[in-house]
Formats: sequence, C-alpha cells, structure tokens
Amino acid sequence: MRRVILTALSVIFISSLLFGCQSKENISTGTAANPSTKSENNKKLSIDGNLKSVSISKLEGFNEISFHDKESLKDFQNILSSAVKEPGIVDMVSPEFSLEVIYDKENHQSLYLWIGEKGQKSTFMKTEDTHIIYTVTEEETNKLIELVESRFN
Repeated sequence: MRRVILTALSVIFISSLLFGCQSKENISTGTAANPSTKSENNKKLSIDGNLKSVSISKLEGFNEISFHDKESLKDFQNILSSAVKEPGIVDMVSPEFSLEVIYDKENHQSLYLWIGEKGQKSTFMKTEDTHIIYTVTEEETNKLIELVESRFN
C-alpha cells in the first residue's frame, strides 16, 4: 500500500513539475483591440515634429549645452528617429545625461541618455517610462559623441 501511495505522489509531483515548465510561446497576451503588441519590439522612439532646440545636461554637475543651429537639430532629429525600442523591461544604472527636446512652446520631450564608446550603441530612455529603452546604431553613437562630448570637454 505504501509503494502505491509513493508512486502516485511521485507521478503527481512529476506531472505538476512538467506542467509548470511548459513553454508559453504560443500564449498571446494581446487582444484584438490592441494590434500594436505584435510589432511592439520594432517600435521606434516617437518624435513629435521638427525640433526647435535640444538641451543636454550632465546629471553630475551643472553643465548644460543647447543646440539651436539647423545642422545639429537635423542630426538630433535623425538620431532620435532611428532609435529602436529594445524588448523587455530594463533596470539601468544612473544616466550620464538628461536631454530636453523642444518641438514648440507647448510640446517637448525629456529623455535620459547613455552615450556608448565609439563603435558601440547608445541608449535613450523616456523620463516618464524608465522600464523601456531605445538604442541607436554605432554610427549614430559616433555622431552623438561628435555633437555632445566635444562640447562638454
């Protein structure tokens, strides 16, 4: 009788363990009312129009630089519009820079910025959503280094 009970308990334990380890690959958390969940990983950083100015400040220190010239604003427009959302929820170290993008008097966007080394990606994060990051290519990082770090040094 004892062997039968131990065998039954073993089968139940192994079955529950296998059931808990099943792949959830085919389970959809999106609804038909929200079709954007399919392409969420390919989402770009939203840009709300033409940039009027960009202000960058180091979070450690009081240095702030502003960009108003057309060439720099065009570069920032290209960099920001190429930023791609990374999948998953992140937990990042403190950012290097704070970025304020002004579109017009009533429309602006605040971002955190981590600039990579030459040949690495750089990262943006919206200040109101600190669990999602957007990255730009190595080429865009090199342009950011030209624009930002040269003015802070």
